Amino acid sequence: MNMTKIPQGDEVLTVELTVKELIALTGVRFNDNNSLKVSAHKKLNSALEQTMNREVSHESALYL
Repeated sequence: MNMTKIPQGDEVLTVELTVKELIALTGVRFNDNNSLKVSAHKKLNSALEQTMNREVSHESALYL
C-alpha cells in the first residue's frame, strides 16, 4: 500500500461554513442559489492554502 505523507496531516483545522453551504457540499442543490457550493469550496481551499503556507514558512524558518 502506497502511503502519502502529509505534514501536520492530523492537525485540526476550523472552517466557518453556513448550514446551507455545508448542505450544498453534501450534493443537495438549491434552485435559488447555485453559488453556495462554490462558496464553500472556496472557503475550504483558502483554509487549506493558508495551512500549507504556514507549514512552508515554518519549515523555511527552521533552515535559517
